[in-house]
Amino acid sequence: MENINEALSLLLVGLTTVLIILYLVVLIGNGVIRFTNRFIPAETMAVKKEFATGKAKPTNPAKIAAVIAAVEAITGGKGKIEKIDKIEK
Repeated sequence: MENINEALSLLLVGLTTVLIILYLVVLIGNGVIRFTNRFIPAETMAVKKEFATGKAKPTNPAKIAAVIAAVEAITGGKGKIEKIDKIEK
């Protein structure tokens, strides 16, 4: 009976340790995300400013409409396009 009690206590200590470590990982992850969102500016604001000042080349509106329609069709209207990049080949 002593072996079973020791095994159960080790099991309890191990599971508690894992639970605490996972909780710390989630807490630290959320903290990093909030810090990043608060203090590091988003690239999308820079892109919007480039378009407003005329520094960026406009993309073909027909292609943008096609991409938006495809995303809406696939996601059922829940998808959101934040940025479209041209891939150079």
